[in-house]
Amino acid sequence: MKQIKIFFLGCIIALSANAQDYTHSLEGVEWVKIESRANVIVKTHSGKELLIKGGSHSGIPEKAKGLKLVGENGTDNTDVGYYVIKEGNNLIVRNLKKSERSEIYLPAAQNISVITNWHGDIEIIGFLGEVEASARLNGSVSIEDVSGPLTANTLNGTIDVVFAKVSQSSPITVYSTNGALDISLPEKTPANVSLGTTNGEIYSNFDLSVPDKNGLRPIATKKIKGSINNGGVKIQLKTTNGNIYLRKK
Repeated sequence: MKQIKIFFLGCIIALSANAQDYTHSLEGVEWVKIESRANVIVKTHSGKELLIKGGSHSGIPEKAKGLKLVGENGTDNTDVGYYVIKEGNNLIVRNLKKSERSEIYLPAAQNISVITNWHGDIEIIGFLGEVEASARLNGSVSIEDVSGPLTANTLNGTIDVVFAKVSQSSPITVYSTNGALDISLPEKTPANVSLGTTNGEIYSNFDLSVPDKNGLRPIATKKIKGSINNGGVKIQLKTTNGNIYLRKK
């Protein structure tokens, strides 16, 4: 039994040794712009800096000792498979490994832009600042506990967004080509909404106030413009092939 415990302890130590962290100051940074060809998970933390928690295989292979990971978008200057550089008011964060699983942590108020270029899903949790998310090919977007402003789009992927509250400062735009949209808003959110799908249906449990047009009201349509809770921030939801679900949180 003692030998078994020692074996498992050794495995835990080995995994811990491979997992690495990287931090970078956010002083003078307005936007953090993250680019990846793999899945991206971005969360908030109580710190004031960028924190990248490397996956369990982030360590450099034995044969690569003394060498640097090189990708088309830069050279690893973090030792966790990322290229990080400050450009003006932006901090550029590029994942150089296609299949590496890692997590990125930032302050909740940080403005973030997240892009995946190929088969990469995006998961964003807990931000109060402005959020931009784009899965450019064959990736989905999942966003939770945000307040906006928000811009999200996918090509061949679904988009799910759960708002903790909805900022009234700037419009919200969610768009997909070949993907369903599932958007949850707090029940009392004031908004002017524009909903459109080319090949799909629209479902909602909000009371949408749809204005008359020349004294006539629409009976059925793939495009709906109306207001909830007497109107407020502009929210545009659009997809070409997929349903739209606008629901009360």
